Amino acid sequence: MARAQSGSSKTNSKTKSTNKNPQKNVASKSKVFKANEKREPSKNEIMFYRIGIFVITITLVVLAIILVIQNSKIEPEANPYEDYLSVNVTELTYITQKDDYNVYGDFSYFNGKDEYADLRLVLNTNDYVYVYFYRSSAIDIDIKDAITDVVGLENMAFLFLDLDDTANSALFETAAIGHLGLDSTKDNMFLIFDINAQTFQLETRSSDIVIEINNL
Repeated sequence: MARAQSGSSKTNSKTKSTNKNPQKNVASKSKVFKANEKREPSKNEIMFYRIGIFVITITLVVLAIILVIQNSKIEPEANPYEDYLSVNVTELTYITQKDDYNVYGDFSYFNGKDEYADLRLVLNTNDYVYVYFYRSSAIDIDIKDAITDVVGLENMAFLFLDLDDTANSALFETAAIGHLGLDSTKDNMFLIFDINAQTFQLETRSSDIVIEINNL
């Protein structure tokens, strides 16, 4: 009887021993599950995140404003002929149209007007009037270089007319200067008016304009 009890006690002891392992496995799985759980951000973390996004946004906006301001301050390329003697379509009309005596060139229009003192001087002291028609938005470099090389240009009746100037918008519709044969499709033209011979010569090709200017 004593042996039988002893065997039963050992069996119970083994059973109890084996029952401890499932408890350890359950506890271990529980810890792994908890470790894998996604932690929700705290209120402070959310606040700092929003502040960071706000700061980045403000920085980008400020940089964009700075770039816009800098670009707006970039001035367009200066007109290389703005310091030369320039005329508009109205003034050109008086210089080249027929007067009451059928003579081309009614210079009397400029008499007694102080703003035309320089223009009146070159018109009355030269036998030729040169008019260079150009677009300030598309400067021809070869022609520009040729003009720069002319010696004594300031003493000639060498006039400039900007085709991009709104004051000259009616240039090609002005009947009084239709005899000049101006071409609205050209960005560069060079008119030579021989006052004594009462003749007009118009060059419309850049290469020919350079040749004529080099011959001055």
